[in-house]
Amino acid sequence: MAGLFSPGNIGRLELQNRMIRAASHEGLADIRGAPTEAQFQFYRGFVEGGIGLVITGYAGIMQNGKSALYRMTMIDADDLVPAHRALAAKIHAIGGKIVSQIAHCGRQTLSTATGEPLLVAPSSIPSKFYREVPRALTDHEIQEIIRSFAAAAARVAAAGYDGVQVHAAHGYLLSTFLSRHANVRRDKWGGSFENRFRIVGETLKAVKEAVGQAFPVLLKLNSFEKARKGIKPGECVEFARLAAKTGCCDAVEISAGGSGEEAFYMARGKFPTEAILTYMRPFCKKGKGVKFLIRQVAAPILSLFHPPFREGYNLETAARVKKAISLPVITVGGMRTKAFMEAAIGAGKTDFVSMARPLLLEPDLADKFRRGESDAAQCDNCNICLMAADAVPIRCHKDEFVERARIHQNVP
Repeated sequence: MAGLFSPGNIGRLELQNRMIRAASHEGLADIRGAPTEAQFQFYRGFVEGGIGLVITGYAGIMQNGKSALYRMTMIDADDLVPAHRALAAKIHAIGGKIVSQIAHCGRQTLSTATGEPLLVAPSSIPSKFYREVPRALTDHEIQEIIRSFAAAAARVAAAGYDGVQVHAAHGYLLSTFLSRHANVRRDKWGGSFENRFRIVGETLKAVKEAVGQAFPVLLKLNSFEKARKGIKPGECVEFARLAAKTGCCDAVEISAGGSGEEAFYMARGKFPTEAILTYMRPFCKKGKGVKFLIRQVAAPILSLFHPPFREGYNLETAARVKKAISLPVITVGGMRTKAFMEAAIGAGKTDFVSMARPLLLEPDLADKFRRGESDAAQCDNCNICLMAADAVPIRCHKDEFVERARIHQNVP
């Protein structure tokens, strides 16, 4: 029976254990989007802390899909390959394995970030958070995006990464094609399961052709979206089946929610009012009076609808996916205790567990578990790191907000 510290494989990629560092926006690239020494040092902590695999934060495949968050990594041009190659080589030099995640943000960004007059999406339906009305992509533009994913994946392989992950979750472009809430097209890219999946399937095929059959290709999917016609668990299972049928996917990671209006379905936990008012546009720019009303009125109401934290909140869907396909399944979302992770893997509900927030506070969590020095992550799911990504590089902010929260709550 496999356990948390059993070796595992994703295609030809051999991992020393079943713990994976999940991708997150990092804000550590330079102004052009090239990886930096700071980015290597960030990943280095996970590798030296015993994690089996690092999946990088998303790298943009096109300028019109660039994130509005602080300093997104890019891989949309050949001149960025040397910086990516240097990063991968440094990780390998310390014994680590690293996969690069690639993405197009679609409508979940701002035109001020992309430099284009309008955002692009499957249909002209805005994100409730970013609010800019996108234009619907033409068939020619969709084909160009597929080619751009393939070109980005080829750069990933040329840079020496151990694999590539195609991001089709969290409300980004590929994810919105899968969702009936965001995709109301009536052509071959919308409507049925097969049509909504078409861009993902064609992307996987183009990526695999670009990198070669032996190079590991991973896919990230949503298990759930809050919107009435958003992706639901049964659809996630069907999309995973379709991905497996392409023969061009080596593992599926199951997540949920979106980085925009559904951020707290993606990262459940506390409602971080002070972090929102400190870092997030446009709230951080509001006057004292408006912020007072948000603290005293809006935040308490919104927190009532905030999804509660529970460990492994995507595991049920992951287990269904695991039964439906023969590919390795990775589960992210609320993984916090050693016992829970061991049980999930031992019961065959998932092959790997991945996490992001806990490793910000404890990059050596894997080694602590392995040595028996800890049974649970110290992360208390405050979600400050999630809100701060709008303005500053990634880090754990918990201690910075203790005093601020005490003052505004009038705690003696």
